[in-house]
Amino acid sequence: MTFPTLSLKKFILCTLLGSSISYGEIILVSHAFGGLASETINGQDATVFNSGITAAGGSATWAASTDFKADGTVTGADSDAARLNLGTYINASMGTATGKFSLTATLNPISGGGADFLSLGYFTGPIDLGEDFASDTNKYAVATAVTRVSSDGISDYFKGPGAANSIDHVEGRGLRTYTLDFDFTPEGGYDGVSNFGTMTFHSDNDSGSVSRVLNSAQNIQYIGITRDDSVQGAFSNFQLTQIPEPGSFVLVFVGGLFLVARRRR
Repeated sequence: MTFPTLSLKKFILCTLLGSSISYGEIILVSHAFGGLASETINGQDATVFNSGITAAGGSATWAASTDFKADGTVTGADSDAARLNLGTYINASMGTATGKFSLTATLNPISGGGADFLSLGYFTGPIDLGEDFASDTNKYAVATAVTRVSSDGISDYFKGPGAANSIDHVEGRGLRTYTLDFDFTPEGGYDGVSNFGTMTFHSDNDSGSVSRVLNSAQNIQYIGITRDDSVQGAFSNFQLTQIPEPGSFVLVFVGGLFLVARRRR
């Protein structure tokens, strides 16, 4: 069996055209919240769910309080949570060039107590569906952002379990789009000894960001959203992406040059 000859120029062109896949974000999970207000998202599948996560033991099916509706709204008068299981997908990437992840969503608290909040975050275990990230007795939350109806002067980002290890950085109130990044790559400083990953928090209400290094290992298995007490509101633009390091592209590029050079001899 023979293979067509690939010229050096053609290989470089094809590789550069495909490099956006290596350099760009890979959408792992997203949810459009395009259903009805009369339906719950509990038991529904995420709009996009990468098959690699399923292979790692994850599930595309939402586990959620019935107060989380299919159109993205959340109602009721108690704390609630909604989560997706990622299995071991994130953990298996820790310490590798593929260990960079970004979780984003838009949170819009409309009414309720001033200190009540909506939250977005990562979890190390299955948060109770009748709890918010801060009150869950198992304290699974890590790298969480909140926004409130009106209160000011309260911490907006949380790096530890529950409400511990707070970071007061932005005015987390009203409509906010948050992005929560995890960098578990060696290039980002991960060594599994003193650096177990870096969390970076972003808000569309602030041009800057704030980062914290994890000093202990985290077993991140879930992503999700929560609601505190009586706040009413809505979630949208929910998405988890993976950002490969350029180094993986360079290896492919160099390997391809070697094969082309051998073929031209």
